[in-house]
Amino acid sequence: MKIGIAGTGRMGAAIAQRLLGLGHEVTVWNRTAEKTRPLAAAGAKVAAIPSQLAGASETVITMLTDATAIDATYHGKDGLLAGSVNGKLFVEMSTVRSETERLLAGKIRAKGAAMIECPVGGTIGPAKEGKLFGFVGGEAADFTARSRCSSRC
Repeated sequence: MKIGIAGTGRMGAAIAQRLLGLGHEVTVWNRTAEKTRPLAAAGAKVAAIPSQLAGASETVITMLTDATAIDATYHGKDGLLAGSVNGKLFVEMSTVRSETERLLAGKIRAKGAAMIECPVGGTIGPAKEGKLFGFVGGEAADFTARSRCSSRC
């Protein structure tokens, strides 16, 4: 599976490492490019801009700092939603207010894509082992029909 991860801080990097270890094709992007270097050394591709990440991925996971980072990453000139994302799945894992998530979901849906909200509980250790607790929300059809990552992720 081709998975993109926007936001490679401690948690995003741990999730990327887990997915690489399972054999997924992982592309990463971060506002601070040097945070992607260890993942590139581990086999991840690095996108120069968020829209490039979205174009290279079937599923995009975002693990961002706050609502301002979400806005810039999704809606900037080269943001995740700048190009065609029809049919893609976005898994938004940032811990932000529900209003931010609802507004984002509507914008993603308007582009022909789906979004599942999935903030997590846990630390980087469980993330590397695939043992995070996810608190999933979204449209039932998006979750069942578009979720292609098994419980092994």
